Amino acid sequence: MDTLAVLERQRQFDFQKNGIETMNFETLQRTYKENDIYNKPVQGIYHYQVIQRMMDICEKYNLDYEVEEIFAAQNRNKTQPGVSILPQVEQTHGEKAVEAHILRRIFATIRIKDWETDELTTTLVVAYHQDGIQAAIGPCVRICHNQCILSPERSVCNYGKKKVTTEEVFETVDGWLANFEVNMNEDIGRIQRMKRRIVSLEEIYMYIGLLTAMRVAHDSSDRNLSSSVETYPLNQGQISQFTEEVLKLVAEKGQITAWDLYNVATEIYKPGKTDFPALIPQNGAMAELLLSRLPAEAEIQEAVPVN
Repeated sequence: MDTLAVLERQRQFDFQKNGIETMNFETLQRTYKENDIYNKPVQGIYHYQVIQRMMDICEKYNLDYEVEEIFAAQNRNKTQPGVSILPQVEQTHGEKAVEAHILRRIFATIRIKDWETDELTTTLVVAYHQDGIQAAIGPCVRICHNQCILSPERSVCNYGKKKVTTEEVFETVDGWLANFEVNMNEDIGRIQRMKRRIVSLEEIYMYIGLLTAMRVAHDSSDRNLSSSVETYPLNQGQISQFTEEVLKLVAEKGQITAWDLYNVATEIYKPGKTDFPALIPQNGAMAELLLSRLPAEAEIQEAVPVN
């Protein structure tokens, strides 16, 4: 059965059976709107309004877009869980009704089709959760739907050390889309750099060790260590998964590139595999790690003619 048709008829959620529920924009709008004591949205703005603002910016620049996927997830926060169900609303709309659910943990992707190729499209991604709001943009590998966030300038959030106001989040997105073609060409250039860089087995082991060291430093009780790593690209479980997949890829292909390494990681940065608040920052941290370590020789090799 067509997935879109199923989503359009969606009447219930079952987060006990499904750790993550997928929905369309209309369904998200029908969920319960959580307010504070002043009858204002708890985050200052509802989740669906954040996505609507992103859509409005796409329309402002006449971009060909579609809201591709919207995910909601539960989490273990006892005081403010990712999903709450209101029994009094269930009495009106039925058991497990969409309308009875408060969703505090949302991840959405907006596909921008302008200038896409057979390999790549562009995706604007939005995370809305208990900590705040995040947004990012970058190429997306169409065949596997792996999202790329290839520069610190391609992500923004309204909490944490580099926080901006909620309105500044939208202004940043507006800037990305106002310069859409230029920004995406820059990112495609970064992908080409990674594709040209062959990574030896010794370097692969170095990256695995570096990822482990970054994770250990970040989680250390020693402030000198923990302050040295703002975001690690992979947690310990993900490092094990990454290592296994990379070694299998090397055995299959014989040699791999920095782009291959990044794609193994981006396969992990998906709803259901990585916690929503970590999806954007971990992805960006991995890209930054790989791009920052492309040696000067890679740039020199670009100018060497090959017969």
